Amino acid sequence: MPGDFISDESSRSVGTVIIEVALCTMIGVLALFGNVLVSLAVIRNPKLRTSTSMFILALAIADILTALICIPLTCAILVSDEWIRASYLCYVQGFAILTLALMSIGTLALMAVNRFFRVVKSTIYKRIFTKRNSLLLIGVLWLSIIGFYSGLLATNSTHVRYEPSYAVCALAHTLVETLVEFMFVIIALIVIVVCYTLVFMNIRRHQLSVVSSLLGGQARNSNLSVEEIKISKLLFMTVLGFAICWIPSLIIITMDRVAIHTTPPRARTLLCTYLNYLSVALNPVIYGVMNRSFRAEYKRILLCRKTQVLTSQITSLNIRTLRNAARAAVLWKKCVVPVSNEAKMIKVASPPIQEISNSEVADNGELLLAPSRSSSLCSGVVSFSNISRASSPSAVE
Repeated sequence: MPGDFISDESSRSVGTVIIEVALCTMIGVLALFGNVLVSLAVIRNPKLRTSTSMFILALAIADILTALICIPLTCAILVSDEWIRASYLCYVQGFAILTLALMSIGTLALMAVNRFFRVVKSTIYKRIFTKRNSLLLIGVLWLSIIGFYSGLLATNSTHVRYEPSYAVCALAHTLVETLVEFMFVIIALIVIVVCYTLVFMNIRRHQLSVVSSLLGGQARNSNLSVEEIKISKLLFMTVLGFAICWIPSLIIITMDRVAIHTTPPRARTLLCTYLNYLSVALNPVIYGVMNRSFRAEYKRILLCRKTQVLTSQITSLNIRTLRNAARAAVLWKKCVVPVSNEAKMIKVASPPIQEISNSEVADNGELLLAPSRSSSLCSGVVSFSNISRASSPSAVE
């Protein structure tokens, strides 16, 4: 942040104060409401509780904390900044506003690595990115950032100061802190750019192979599905939205640091603050627009409906298997097989139900249970080949 500026509270009209506070409040409400909606969607829906969704949930939690801690204090400062100069809340905002921003950047980098292994190194993806490992990576990252800045404040290596022009409190940047932040951001950006470049190169090769296989009539063998491509694009849009908000902000801050003897216009510095806060409100909109599962769960939450696991969903194959077993047992018991004179009748057991691993997914998205391979005394009585259910909307993998 630039040096301390003289506050121009007295020069603002009542209309200007109302507009500034209204914009800040609107961004805060949208950020809080949207990210709570995302968190509830991931927690409520079992389909959304994947290893990838753990990073989405972590990002939503960081944005919720920003909406609860940083944005309300800025709204209060925009009304009047006299109280903040002698308040410990200035330390709270100064600490939170930087740590939460770096935690979001780090989480986006981990998300990019997750996509790289899912698309490019899919054979080892499930061994590395389990839900437990994903949460462990997030925990180590967040605790490292919090520990670093807590140590700086505890040892008086840095301090928090009020920036009237930006309507925020911020940590004073020492040389060590600036170098660490610079290296952290640069490494995160390199990881994001490299990972998504390789991901979309692999997607491009996959699409070309699909076209060639259709033209040549050859069967293709690929683990990359259409849904995985959509998820990769969704997460990339999350990074792009974050960059669109933060790059102009960083340019404004850099310009003000270079021209330390010039007082920047208030509209420009407040634009920087608004863009930073807007970045935490964009993700829920991106998820809702680009992902069908999130959109459906949003609707259920807003309409106060319970998340139901339908028998048509792939995740409920065990329920469908039990239903098929019951049908088979009813038909099978109608068959009476004559045996030797010593016995008039034998008990006929229900046929073994085929394992889920033998199921086949049709090209149109329907799941067809394969016919039982075991021989039957009542040939033709029970057949599973015609039993099909429409698959549910794919969730985040």
